Amino acid sequence: MTRRSGGLFAGRGIALPGLAVTVVTVIVAFALGLGTGWLSGYVPDAYRAWREGPSPSPSPSVSASPEVDVSLPPLEPITRELDEDDAAAGVVTTAVVTRGAGTFSSIPGITAEVDDAGPVRYVRIDVEDGVTLDNVALVDYVMTTLNDPRGWGSAGRLQFVLTEGAADIRIVFASPHTVVSRCPDPHIPATLSGGSATPEPSASATPMPSASASPAVTVPCAVQGIVPISVYDWTAGLATYGDNRSQSRVHLLNHGVGHVLGEPDVACESGRASVMVDQSQPLPEGCQVNEWPFPDADTSG
Repeated sequence: MTRRSGGLFAGRGIALPGLAVTVVTVIVAFALGLGTGWLSGYVPDAYRAWREGPSPSPSPSVSASPEVDVSLPPLEPITRELDEDDAAAGVVTTAVVTRGAGTFSSIPGITAEVDDAGPVRYVRIDVEDGVTLDNVALVDYVMTTLNDPRGWGSAGRLQFVLTEGAADIRIVFASPHTVVSRCPDPHIPATLSGGSATPEPSASATPMPSASASPAVTVPCAVQGIVPISVYDWTAGLATYGDNRSQSRVHLLNHGVGHVLGEPDVACESGRASVMVDQSQPLPEGCQVNEWPFPDADTSG
């Protein structure tokens, strides 16, 4: 008597080895079909990616910076005729723009250091786009003023050197709106006086801080090495100086640079005011205007 197999397929006339081969064949064919589809879809894409590089991804959208609510006092129209002093200071029009582009361009130019003329402070002069000035005359006026014997470099204390790059002092001529919004308080706190506010040289392409809705974290412009000068004040002159606009412009420069060098505002009780008296405001009775840090220095040499 022949013994039958007691397996799963026993009694059905099905041979196990033949079935196994069939199953394996089906699985292999299915796998090959999936692989062919995957390769036909992926390989051309991978090849294109290798040839063409990664596809650019969309840049994240940039939210607009918060605008500071600026309230400018009324600005009287400047109706006088321009004169030689205006030309020397780079003033070419009395039609002053109230608000410029908010971007800035550095005036090209480099001057050389002078041996034994004192420690160097590099100066960059920036003008807001949309503000019209004679850049050549402006640079000459600013640098001549800063290196005057009566200035902050008097008697070899400092020398000011013009640069287009990294600067210790950035003198920025801007529209009234930009000055108020970017430098609401251009003065230096008394706690930072004594030279401790002297900044590190900066090569920033943005010479004035961005407007911020968080004044609690605003760093004074002077601490950043910025001397903001309103083109309106530069053109019209400060009322305390009357028609002597040249003296007014010298004061604007020397007062602002004084803050960057670490000098705070001071008060005047009588006599000739210190250059660090805020002379944009009326002076107390008995005080006279003064635009120089060392007004009695010898200018004959």
